[in-house]
Amino acid sequence: MIALRAVTLDDCERVWEWNFAPDVRAVSNDPTVVELDRHTQWFVTRVPAGAFWIIEVAGFACGSVRIDGGRISIALARSARGKGIGKRAIAAACAAWARPVTAQVREDNQPSRAAFEACGFVVNQNASEHADRVVTYQWRP
Repeated sequence: MIALRAVTLDDCERVWEWNFAPDVRAVSNDPTVVELDRHTQWFVTRVPAGAFWIIEVAGFACGSVRIDGGRISIALARSARGKGIGKRAIAAACAAWARPVTAQVREDNQPSRAAFEACGFVVNQNASEHADRVVTYQWRP
């Protein structure tokens, strides 16, 4: 069982750690590592915007998911991967958003692609990003 709770300013550093872990950056569409100070400046603008959650399992924070402008992004702690937590978090975030959602996933990131497909995301065949080794998915409520 997972729960999504709204991020708070206290979550800033742990969200940075999840998002900029070397193994996460290795499969990210943008491999750039952002310094914590710059992340903090970005983070404080996102907290009040909503649609940004901490993923918790049994009260333990293990990742974050956000929908920004209809585009979803998820990052999990290494210990949370491969357990179906990402799929459940994606489904919960989409249900909470209740509007169309886009996901852009690197073509070679099979675990993320499988998670989005399991949640009902379908490949947008018309998206130009596919040519850049990024598959664009769409989900509709």
